[in-house]
Amino acid sequence: MRSILARHSPLVILAGLCIVVAVLSPEFRTADNLKSVAYRTSVVGIIATGQILVILTAGIDLSVGSVAALSGVVACTLMKNHALPVPLVIGSGILTGLICGLLNGFFAAKGRIPPFIVTLGMMMAARGGALLLSGGRQISAISDTFAIIGGMRGWWIPVAITLAIAAVFSVMLTFTRFGRALYAIGGNLNAARLSGIPVDRMRIGAFVLCGMLAGFAGVMLASRTGVASPNAADGGELDAIAACVIGGGSLMGGEGGCVGTLAGALIMNVLVNFCNLKNINPAWQKVLVGALIVILVYYDNLRKRRAGLLKE
Repeated sequence: MRSILARHSPLVILAGLCIVVAVLSPEFRTADNLKSVAYRTSVVGIIATGQILVILTAGIDLSVGSVAALSGVVACTLMKNHALPVPLVIGSGILTGLICGLLNGFFAAKGRIPPFIVTLGMMMAARGGALLLSGGRQISAISDTFAIIGGMRGWWIPVAITLAIAAVFSVMLTFTRFGRALYAIGGNLNAARLSGIPVDRMRIGAFVLCGMLAGFAGVMLASRTGVASPNAADGGELDAIAACVIGGGSLMGGEGGCVGTLAGALIMNVLVNFCNLKNINPAWQKVLVGALIVILVYYDNLRKRRAGLLKE
């Protein structure tokens, strides 16, 4: 019983938090509010799903927020200037994320540059690219069809897309060689190399998928808001990392999953929603989420020390 609870602790925490918040704030239980929480979780949930792939390899991607902004700007610029059909517009955003992820992965894996440094550079470059391409202005080029994926025709559409993405990647991590390789690389890089795992290729693959999901999330965000902004998803990388950590991911690699990550994103949004319902200062919302991250990382390190997996 204890092992089951430990394995699904993010879901247990989410359920417990929802019960507490529902008791303290009856407005939380309303259907419209619950829909709002799920709807607002969709974009960060998709970005975090990509982020956990990189974190599993003991890496990190600080560029996802900027890549999302650049992808949204690219997609809407093409829609406005060239009247591309919606599938190609979405594809252009995903392709933009793929290219950014490929560059991140190549320099991190082949160039042996720490992922923190590589993705920090990409974060600046992608944000600058979005500003240059848009001229620092918002781009309004939203068709009725394009607005569907962002939820303009129904809140459940982006939620369903997010759940589908999380389910697909959860199956991939659990049942494919690629997924098992990511866990192995994060658990022990040298052992993974000795066992014949193509470590560099797998790490590049993780960054590519992370970039593609960030690109799609950027397109979805543009569809939701009705404009592509060069400042979109500002801080999105921190929200994604927070969701991964709260959802049971370890920044040292080898631990975490898509279900827990999505639960982590929901936990963050439930906390923010509760603060909004109680008219709590937004600054305190950041304090709460930040404190939760520190506590969970401390608990993770303490658990590993007790298990002899972490040196003093």
